[in-house]
Amino acid sequence: MILQFLKIFTEYVGIVLCLHKAAGKKLKINCYNLFDFVCYLILIFATENISFGRTVVYVYWLMYTRIRVSGTWKQVTKPFLTMMCTLPMLQILIYVASCEILTKIFNDYLVAIIINVIIILLIFIWKEKYLTALLNVITRFRKILIFILIFFLFKRLLSYFLEYSKIDAYFLDQLAICFLIVVLMFILWINSENEKRHKAEELRTYQLYTSTFEDAIAAIRMRQHEFDNHINAIRCMQYTIHDSEQLLEEQNKYCDKILQDNKYNKRLKLKTSPILIGYLYSKFTAASAHDIRVDYRIEDISIVHIEINDLIEIIGILFDNAVEALERQSDREIEVSLLETEGRLIVSVANRSEWKTNSEIEKFFDYGYSTKGEGHGIGLSRLDVLLKKYKAFLQVENISKNDVNYLCFKTELRDE
Repeated sequence: MILQFLKIFTEYVGIVLCLHKAAGKKLKINCYNLFDFVCYLILIFATENISFGRTVVYVYWLMYTRIRVSGTWKQVTKPFLTMMCTLPMLQILIYVASCEILTKIFNDYLVAIIINVIIILLIFIWKEKYLTALLNVITRFRKILIFILIFFLFKRLLSYFLEYSKIDAYFLDQLAICFLIVVLMFILWINSENEKRHKAEELRTYQLYTSTFEDAIAAIRMRQHEFDNHINAIRCMQYTIHDSEQLLEEQNKYCDKILQDNKYNKRLKLKTSPILIGYLYSKFTAASAHDIRVDYRIEDISIVHIEINDLIEIIGILFDNAVEALERQSDREIEVSLLETEGRLIVSVANRSEWKTNSEIEKFFDYGYSTKGEGHGIGLSRLDVLLKKYKAFLQVENISKNDVNYLCFKTELRDE
């Protein structure tokens, strides 16, 4: 009787400590603790021979968590599920690791008391960083751990059935708990994979935005330096040209040339996302510095249904591919269009090109294919992933303008 009482007491202490530890709250020792334990003790003996007794016990701990540990039902989930999964898992692992020794020396009650005491000690020295490390280990070796759990569960199920020719409710409870642990491992794995994808997306967005701002700053600095030179050139014209009419003519020509060179500046006045406008400005000026003419048609657009980082990446891939295609050509020209109509955002980038057959166009979508060789050509594969997110597709076709062929890449992003 005393051993049974100690078993129940140590189990109770372990559960209470685990609940408070999982909730991040300190356990306060007072008269309520004694009252709670007496209620639990009465409940254990009252439901000992009832088939659904364990279910009643689980309900007790759920109510205990709500009243003594957490303030709301929403806050109950974390500590309760942590306790329901952690304690049985620790019991199974400690039992499997020491059953050959403990069961030969002590009876069942003493073995249970020793296991409970070990669990209490583990909870006392437990810290949040240990939990993080444990979850990482579980996630990393989830397949091995699941196999071990299933193996020992099957082994114990078989031995128990061979010995007693039946399976009682207690063993079914253990089976349900092990199943819950396996489900938890799968949930942790899924959350870990989602977190990895989220972090990768954040890193890609950060790199994209950083590159955009750096390119825009470099372009503005270059323009500022050129602006100072242009002002000095205009001022000095009067010292080399004495005829007033000729001076006026030359100044007009010079100013027209400056306006032509800075034709992308008016894009900065658009009310669209400043990040997008800065990105386009830096791309256009960088292409112009490499003797590539960029004609564009860009209007104010409302892109609330499209993530700005996705739109920038889509435009960037198409534009970079067009620039890459023009490297070996003498006549370099790109046409960029960004228009919105009837809830559709139409993005198109076209570059001067030789006529491409359908088979040549299909090769563009092969992962790793590039005329520049290994290490290039993954842009359109990444673009395909982005477009699927918005249920869009890429249309590639040859178009003719003024008897000149252009290879046009076009997509429509719908507002759904």
